[in-house]
Amino acid sequence: MEEDNNKTVETTPDISVQEESKMQTVANSRVRFKIHICLFVIVNLLLWVLYFTLFNAIVTDFTIKWAILKVFICITVVWLLVAILHYCIAFKWNKTFVEKELGRIRKQRSNQLKELERLKAQIAASKANQDAQKQE
Repeated sequence: MEEDNNKTVETTPDISVQEESKMQTVANSRVRFKIHICLFVIVNLLLWVLYFTLFNAIVTDFTIKWAILKVFICITVVWLLVAILHYCIAFKWNKTFVEKELGRIRKQRSNQLKELERLKAQIAASKANQDAQKQE
């Protein structure tokens, strides 16, 4: 561990720059999700406190109360669905999708390199045949 401006920074010599960058991206995604959840909880608490204190006390028409209640329920449900999707992206799908795509890319690249080697060998064999025919 290194001390730098009263901050503790862990350094691991066996982690490559790419792995460190990948871990940083995952960590950033997870921190953004946690901030999102905090905002979700705070804003929804404020909305529901506002509804049960102000709107119930001030608004006397049942139709308006029901309309406001439906709006608040829609806001909460839609935001909850977005938060669940954000969780899945940050914690579940992130590694799975990225790893699968990297596997596909690696396999495709490997196949391309094999094909390239096969074509090089075919060209070399063709040149050797042409040289043999010229010498005859």
